Amino acid sequence: MDKVETKELIGRDRLLKREIYPRLRSGKFFVLVGQREIGKTELLKWAFVNCKDESKVFLSCNQTRGEIVKSIAKAMGITVGKKKVRELEEEVLKSHTKVTLFVDDLERISPKQAVFLTVLGNWNSVYLAGIGSFKERVKRLLWGRAKIRVKAIDRRNRLELGRHVVRSLGCLMSPAEISQESKGVPGRAWALGKGEFFRGDDERVEGEEVNIAPVMLVGVVAIMTTRYVALGLGERDLYMLAGIGMGVSYLFRYAIRIVSKD
Repeated sequence: MDKVETKELIGRDRLLKREIYPRLRSGKFFVLVGQREIGKTELLKWAFVNCKDESKVFLSCNQTRGEIVKSIAKAMGITVGKKKVRELEEEVLKSHTKVTLFVDDLERISPKQAVFLTVLGNWNSVYLAGIGSFKERVKRLLWGRAKIRVKAIDRRNRLELGRHVVRSLGCLMSPAEISQESKGVPGRAWALGKGEFFRGDDERVEGEEVNIAPVMLVGVVAIMTTRYVALGLGERDLYMLAGIGMGVSYLFRYAIRIVSKD
């Protein structure tokens, strides 16, 4: 069994108790999905550590095919030695020993990795995690697995996340700053604590929509006022122009909402 180090999970009690642990305990497979740095890896590691199965292995699709095959072979008790990857892969697929797999970074899976893990998943337990933009090659691997969406930590727990990062790293940045700048994304919080993260203005946190209501309200009021004034003065052209402006404002609002969901 691979040794996996985990971090303390802040603000994830509800997700662990209601979504992850019940499925882990009952053997109902799942796939964790969400944006980068949102904490999928730590949640999958938590599931790995708390899984009661004796033969289990934690993998990443960033590993090579050879590294993945060797890790699974070791978990099955197969002697690795100097065997070629292809030979070892055949032994793994022919083995009757069951193993529970925890596979991270699923969006990075290669075609050969996908085929191997899909076949292996026909009689073994497989839990997955990835950003959600999965390629066609992993569709079969996803069959029957509940999608658990991992979102940013809620606002009431973000300060505690900041405090935890400061305690763990001894950084000079205040917990409040980390809480505000990270927007509840654990990966960002740890990067901020290490001085490695610089937030760009175009980065958004999933679930936090751009609030354009105040701007839209002012614009609509101005357009409506212009229409009524034009109607009273008998300015038909101005009235029509204001009507076009109203239509454009609604189209603009619709476009902003679509973009903010991407």
